Amino acid sequence: MKIGVIGAGSWGTALASLLVEGKDSVVLWAFEGEVATSINQNHRNSLYLAEAPLPKNLKASSVLKEVVEGSSVLVNVVPSHLARGVWERAAPFVDPDALIVNASKGFEFSTGKRLSEVLTAVLPTIPKGHFVTLSGPTFAKEVLHHQPSTAVIAGIDNKVMETIQKLFRRDWFLTYLNHDVVGVEVGGAVKNVIAIAAGICEGMGLGLNTRAALITRGLYEMAKLGKALGANVVTFAGLSGIGDLILTCTGELSRNRSVGLRLGKGEKLDTILKETKSIAEGIKSAKVVYELIQKHKINNPVCVEIYRMLYESKLSTQALKDLLALNLKEEMGGLLK
Repeated sequence: MKIGVIGAGSWGTALASLLVEGKDSVVLWAFEGEVATSINQNHRNSLYLAEAPLPKNLKASSVLKEVVEGSSVLVNVVPSHLARGVWERAAPFVDPDALIVNASKGFEFSTGKRLSEVLTAVLPTIPKGHFVTLSGPTFAKEVLHHQPSTAVIAGIDNKVMETIQKLFRRDWFLTYLNHDVVGVEVGGAVKNVIAIAAGICEGMGLGLNTRAALITRGLYEMAKLGKALGANVVTFAGLSGIGDLILTCTGELSRNRSVGLRLGKGEKLDTILKETKSIAEGIKSAKVVYELIQKHKINNPVCVEIYRMLYESKLSTQALKDLLALNLKEEMGGLLK
């Protein structure tokens, strides 16, 4: 069976390496020609995870048709703001019976759609049940080094979900099933916004009490938005909710936390972005989340303050002061209504 992995960043590279260990034919699409050459000739990704050797049977190509055509399973690992354009180019070569796995996190910046919604719109001939989402607390580097990890596969067709579950199963990589696609994808997107806030707190020199409070209230805001979008709030107590939130808010490998850390120390966002190779999805997600909570009239003050710091140049000290001045209400009031 041929598997095509679309997107050769750190996460795409790690997933392609995992999948090729299952003895299937795996081809990784890289936007950069030099990345494909580096993988094929040197068995390393020269731009992402360059220090890690890759399986010698992993193949790469910068020609989208070569990767997509004939693939029984296609895995999307393209950043959210680029996904639609890449898949519009890929669509003519997608097998109508292919299974589509979305492994990217975030909302489409221009429309606010979840990524599975983008993929189903771009690939209208693929049955809805053939789309699943993979999400959870998984740093690419640790997956590449076979550190025990867990994730969730969300979809609507049990047989398809079980097929993908078996495909990704390794002794060190476990996947659980969940039918709440909305909740799983909202969790994967919003946690990046909260992780920026966690990094800002750390950069400001605030303590562990503050971080614990932020993560907890961030989870609450995540669940409130998810509920408004049709998610089951119980999903946010699982791997794609609190699990991914804890990892991204506390882990040294978190790109979103790292951006927040530098912001909290007083650096300008433009400077950080110019010096950062990897994409911190939380920056774009913060704007979409802000627009969604305005649209649904949700009181999510942490997400609002992160948006104002990123897009309105609000000082972190003032944002903290405003959060501490909030009128106090029932702790879980927004979920109990």
